[in-house]
Amino acid sequence: MNDETQFTEKALNVLTIAQKLAEDHQHPQLQPIHLLAAFIATPEDGSVSYLQNLFDQARYDYDLFKKSVNKHLVRIAQQHPAPQQVTPSYALGQVLQDAAKIQKQQKDSFIAQDHLLFALFKDSSIKQIFKDVQVDVESIKQQALKLRGNQKIDSRNADTNTPLEYLSKYAIDMTEQARQGKLDPVIGREEEIRSTIRVLARRIKSNPCLIGEPGIGKTSIIEGIASRIVDNDVPTILQGCRLFSLDLASLTAGAKYKGDFEERLKGVLKEVETSTQLIILFIDEIHMLMGNGKDDAANILKPALSRGHLKVIGATTNNEYRSIVEKDGAFERRFQKIEVSEPTLRQTVAILRGLQQKYEIHHGVRILDSALVTAAQLAKRYLPYRRLPDSALDLVDISCAGVAVARDSKPEELDSKERQLQLIEVEIKALERDKDADNTTKDRLQKVKQLEASLKEELEPLRQRYSQERQGHEKLTSAKKKLEELENKAIDAERRYDNATAADLRYFAIPDIKKQIEHLENEVAEEQQRSQSMISNVVDSDTIGETAARLTGIPVKKLTESENEKLIHMERDLSSEVVGQTEAVKAVSNAVRLSRSGLSNPRQPASFLFLGLSGSGKTELAKTIAGFLFNDKDMMIRVDCSELSEKYSVSKLLGTTAGYVGFEEGGFLTNQLQYKPYSVLLFDEVEKAHPDVLTIMLQMLDDGRVTSGQGKTIDCSNCIIIMTSNLGAEYIIGQEGSKIQDSTKTNVMNVVKSHFRPEFLNRISSIVVFNKLSRKAIHKIVDIRLKEIEERFEMNDKHYHLEVSKEAKDFLARYGYSEDLGARPLNRLIQNEILNKMAIKILKNEIRDKETVRVILKEGKERGTGNNEDEEESLEVLPNHASEYAYDEDMDIDYENSSSDNIDEYEHVTSANVD
Repeated sequence: MNDETQFTEKALNVLTIAQKLAEDHQHPQLQPIHLLAAFIATPEDGSVSYLQNLFDQARYDYDLFKKSVNKHLVRIAQQHPAPQQVTPSYALGQVLQDAAKIQKQQKDSFIAQDHLLFALFKDSSIKQIFKDVQVDVESIKQQALKLRGNQKIDSRNADTNTPLEYLSKYAIDMTEQARQGKLDPVIGREEEIRSTIRVLARRIKSNPCLIGEPGIGKTSIIEGIASRIVDNDVPTILQGCRLFSLDLASLTAGAKYKGDFEERLKGVLKEVETSTQLIILFIDEIHMLMGNGKDDAANILKPALSRGHLKVIGATTNNEYRSIVEKDGAFERRFQKIEVSEPTLRQTVAILRGLQQKYEIHHGVRILDSALVTAAQLAKRYLPYRRLPDSALDLVDISCAGVAVARDSKPEELDSKERQLQLIEVEIKALERDKDADNTTKDRLQKVKQLEASLKEELEPLRQRYSQERQGHEKLTSAKKKLEELENKAIDAERRYDNATAADLRYFAIPDIKKQIEHLENEVAEEQQRSQSMISNVVDSDTIGETAARLTGIPVKKLTESENEKLIHMERDLSSEVVGQTEAVKAVSNAVRLSRSGLSNPRQPASFLFLGLSGSGKTELAKTIAGFLFNDKDMMIRVDCSELSEKYSVSKLLGTTAGYVGFEEGGFLTNQLQYKPYSVLLFDEVEKAHPDVLTIMLQMLDDGRVTSGQGKTIDCSNCIIIMTSNLGAEYIIGQEGSKIQDSTKTNVMNVVKSHFRPEFLNRISSIVVFNKLSRKAIHKIVDIRLKEIEERFEMNDKHYHLEVSKEAKDFLARYGYSEDLGARPLNRLIQNEILNKMAIKILKNEIRDKETVRVILKEGKERGTGNNEDEEESLEVLPNHASEYAYDEDMDIDYENSSSDNIDEYEHVTSANVD
């Protein structure tokens, strides 16, 4: 063999591997086939081998070639026992001589890998191997020359660093990923892809910059371009080029000393510029290159961009482009902006359908088309702070993962029985140790063994059914993965113009596997129809709804049930809790129906201004709407406008601007809207708010959005905005009857118009003047409040049933209402007359849990009339049992007979329930 010093490190490594292969196979001589086999050996660092790189560039099937080489290698006769030393054959000696000649012809100082490979091409046996797998030797040779470029082998380490050393470390070859079928299909975005390709085809300043919000698919556009390059569906100037995605994290990782990062970036740019093959560089989050002054990485890019030697595709968001990139005019002018907009609902559904098979194969589930449509609709409506299609894809992905996890876990029915069996087996072991102790233990042991046998008998068919269902799903998943592999191979064969292989796959292998998949799907469907399936493998619209509910906090029922029936009878449901306000309930119902039917502006939230007396039900209606729309009365954000009377109050709602203390904390309103974007937003006593606060509300009422102090846009289009006010209450008090008259309404509206600006009132969906509460309405409110108290008992794990007489209810209705306060005194009256007295009866054990509490009217003089000595009428809570404690409810404290010190002791005492 030639002197080892004549070879580069890489070439010598190939010879060493060839020697080891011959020894491992017990071959007596080292032949050219061993040298070729050494070229296909995987490097120790796991990188792509030199020959594989050439095959990939020439678009040949490398795996098929490896199989052919290994087949020829094992055909060589072995020597037993193994030879002590493997000697080079004459053919290998000839190959090494040819390699030395090629080295001299190319005027290199050392024999490199490509010299050995070109010498192998002259060997007839090696030529035949390439011919058998239909690989053109000249094509491989051309790729090797292109890879070498103008580099000279003037040292032993000259070919250790490949021409793309930096790119292989700090970038990802997206064209190679597209060639291997690792990229998702790109649906839509044809216009953006064409615009990007047009910019890349320019002579100078051929650098497009994709600008758009996060999650709308900027990176997918790059993947679409990579796929088009591989398919040669690009202009001639871009055909055969390579697209690399620069990994900025890898570029900066481990750069411990000043200048390390810049050196790496310059190395990448040098490889791109000096490559004989056109290389396009994609830099995601390109604003990250912008720094301060001379340390700015963008300054390293500027010279290459200005010379036109570098084609770069950038991607960033609108905010970062405006705040960072545009500040550097010299850098910004070298790029051409391409605006990327959010896809429509129809386009999103098309994207989901295009990726459906990918998600089905990955998770091993079946996704219904209705689930894809539901995902797009719910993401658009309930995830407005996210962008399509990313938000819809997340819903599908999370739902599929949930179904896959549930499928791979044991069903609850099987798991519970196995746990029971495990406990029984533990008990049997314990009883068997003491079975001779007494007859009771023996009897128990016998019963437990019978129970064990019964459980095992029940478990056996369950286990078999579970195993069969799992096997069926696993076969189906495996078949779908096989189909994806065959389709990728067919596409690759078509790219290489291997028509025979492509035809075999398209017309034989792929149709066969599709029939197999159809057969397996029918078997799974029949199994589910015959008996209740233990494994759910289907992602439907209900599954998507449950996922959206977990992400947004909206109850599942709200997402999955049809709202039509509920909205039609909205007045009936609201009137059952809000009494005496028919006009207000109808106005709210009409506005909500208009919004939900899609006839109103989808970006403009329904908004109301409730006017009326205190205690007439304005706030209660807001709570009831929250319970009706969101199934939870707590889904309400309450803002007390009496606290917003100063100019600086705006910062309480939106948060302070940058530079002030507490800037990062945000405002009360914006934080609440961010966490609860689907709620009733109540501005109580809105007339007391500062005019600047009302100015902020204009944007919310008109566009359904508000900008926080941090500059973040908060969506509130899914809110119901309700404002309450007591303006004009003096006109309502002065009118006769309970129903608001037209003249009274006119007077109230005149007061409102004099207080609020016209542009504020014009943006409100409906202005409602609440009626005065009638006696009949108060009786209904009494029933509602008593029902709420019983529900409160249940929530506190108490099971008392209230039985209030008609006379007692009349008493509550008579004294629980006032002209000024409306029905507000009713709650205090119920507490004083029923709950306080009931608490004493419970403590005295006169009333016990799960018993009926009877409340009657205790006769007396009408309150506010007669002499002070006469006993006033009141309510009495009747005991069910005799008292166990001595307690005088009518006990009075005699202040007159007390000492002066004791009198001073009680001077500060006041009634807790004085109205």
